[in-house]
Amino acid sequence: MRKQQKVLTILLVILLIISAGWVWLMMRPTHDTTTTSKRIVVTTNAQAQIFNKLDIPLVGVPTPGDQQSLPKQYRDLPQVGNHVAPNLEKIGQLKPDLVYLDAAIASDYQQKLDSDDIKHKQLKFDTLSDLKSAVTSLGKTYHKDAAAKKLNQSLSLPQQHPKKQQNVLLLMGMPGGSFLVGTKHSYVGDLINQAGGHVIGSGSSPFVSMNAEQVAQSQPTVIITMAHAMPDSVFKNFDSLFKQSTWQNVPAVKERHVYRAEEPKFSMTANLNAPEAYQQIRTWLKK
Repeated sequence: MRKQQKVLTILLVILLIISAGWVWLMMRPTHDTTTTSKRIVVTTNAQAQIFNKLDIPLVGVPTPGDQQSLPKQYRDLPQVGNHVAPNLEKIGQLKPDLVYLDAAIASDYQQKLDSDDIKHKQLKFDTLSDLKSAVTSLGKTYHKDAAAKKLNQSLSLPQQHPKKQQNVLLLMGMPGGSFLVGTKHSYVGDLINQAGGHVIGSGSSPFVSMNAEQVAQSQPTVIITMAHAMPDSVFKNFDSLFKQSTWQNVPAVKERHVYRAEEPKFSMTANLNAPEAYQQIRTWLKK
């Protein structure tokens, strides 16, 4: 009898240990791994570079431009076209759980993605501050907080306060010869401001319209040109523009303080090349 009681006691203890272990497994805090196992597609090169730094797996990436390259871990993945005209059919074939879009042009594709029941999310990279906020958010979503913090630290740029501030004209050229003037709310305009320059363009939008006479009257001491597309043609048009009489008396043109903000160091929206672009702008402002 005693022997049976001893066996029953041992079995009861074992059962209690197993039960306690099961309860501990059920109640212990765990990371939600569903977000890290998703089939994710990104549609811009800047997005791909950031996801690479955070070491987030992808199933689809953008087709890189002439001056761009994909991170090594993504080079063999299916490419879904450039961010301006992504191949929505190819994106659908990848059966993604989530597609990240450029917030600036997301409205062009939302309806099609919605009709195909493809979940999508926007990432805003209008300025470096926007990009850093997106990095923080992605770090939380995919449990990469430490990597996100480290990346944002590498993108922290000191605000410069020179004794003599340069008046900087930022021009974004279009194929065909027209141009828009950048404000401090544009990515490069924001970098100019942080580098200690005064951005001439005003308004709440990243780029505004100004005619040649208005620009000349603003007396810029530095001009920085960019190309929205077809850079060879755009920069050639700028060369011709600055030879016109309206521009010949502009201080920046007279002193030859006209510079080209070219890819891959520069771009229309924020990316991981921001520290290089910032240092280049500082150099231009010191000349």
